[in-house]
Amino acid sequence: MSGTALRVALVAAVLAVLAGCRTAPAPVMGPGPGADAPWPLQREQLERLDRYTLNGRVAVAASGQGFSANLRYQQQPSGAEMALDGPMGLGGMRLALAGEELQVTTSSGESLDGGAAREEIERRLGFEMPLAELRWWLLGIPAPGEAALEQDGVTGEIRGFSQHGWQVNIETRAPALGFALPRRLVAQREGARLKLAVDHWQP
Repeated sequence: MSGTALRVALVAAVLAVLAGCRTAPAPVMGPGPGADAPWPLQREQLERLDRYTLNGRVAVAASGQGFSANLRYQQQPSGAEMALDGPMGLGGMRLALAGEELQVTTSSGESLDGGAAREEIERRLGFEMPLAELRWWLLGIPAPGEAALEQDGVTGEIRGFSQHGWQVNIETRAPALGFALPRRLVAQREGARLKLAVDHWQP
């Protein structure tokens, strides 16, 4: 083999080794035990999860009316913030919830709290939003307390549940934050329905 051919062969070998060393980027890890972990373990840890963010889209139907909006929800140990942006016929709004304290800021900059804030939400949506339960429902599990569960008979995966007059169905789940989290979810009760499509989960 000539010197030139030898150098070409060596370069090709080095490139092949380097290519073999490349690995796919590591997936973003989260606080969960893994999307394939046993469901009792996932549920136990989801019930304690107090920090996450989701971005998605929501479609609301109530009292013969309907609208869709972009949704951003951020849960923190101290409380939650939610933003609805879309036509809504009335513009978007921001909600901040800390314990029993609720504040709503409208797209016009008006700030409301307490009972006035809850009335504004109901006026815009057409029903009373289950704010106290929302942090768990978005994760695809019932809030602490009584609930009627619909589970996979083999894995125990929660496919839906009834709680406080609402029926929540998880249509699809996908790996996120180390759990199998909802990708599509529907919550409904008499006269009201919310359909949620999650685009991104973040810690």
